[in-house]
Amino acid sequence: MKRYIAIGVAALLLAGVVYWSCSINSVKKTKTDDPGMTLAPNISANGADSVLYDEGTDYFESFRAERESTRALEIEYLDEVIAASANDSETLKDATEQKLQLVANMETEFSIEKLIIAKGFSDAAVTFHKGAVNVVIEADELTSEQVAQILDIVKRESGEKAENIKIMAGGM
Repeated sequence: MKRYIAIGVAALLLAGVVYWSCSINSVKKTKTDDPGMTLAPNISANGADSVLYDEGTDYFESFRAERESTRALEIEYLDEVIAASANDSETLKDATEQKLQLVANMETEFSIEKLIIAKGFSDAAVTFHKGAVNVVIEADELTSEQVAQILDIVKRESGEKAENIKIMAGGM
């Protein structure tokens, strides 16, 4: 019974992470009539898109706050699964591995963001999951040389292939 509860909690965590990731990656290609919203230009290796965000808020601050609260919730759930599965070694092992992977992803994101800022960019927001890295750079636009610089950092720090990395200008 405990194992099924742990698997259910893990499934909910996964669904939450997928939803959160999709909400960050969602791209609106239509303009809005809401005067409180602005279109932020984005350039990626795959083409140009536009992303909506609230005017007057710092995209990068709110992104990090949301990411931290989501991660804290995920860690709390995993801690509950770990505590509930003390007698089920397989579930305990799975939950512990998920928690360790989450912490490793957090470290990778932090490292990439700080290295990008060290290269002279104003700010960066990074999400990293095995097989996908999304990078938003605080800039109106990015040159091919800048994208190459960022791509080099992300590939080196994450171990991901270039086709798994999306780099965008925006959030200003």
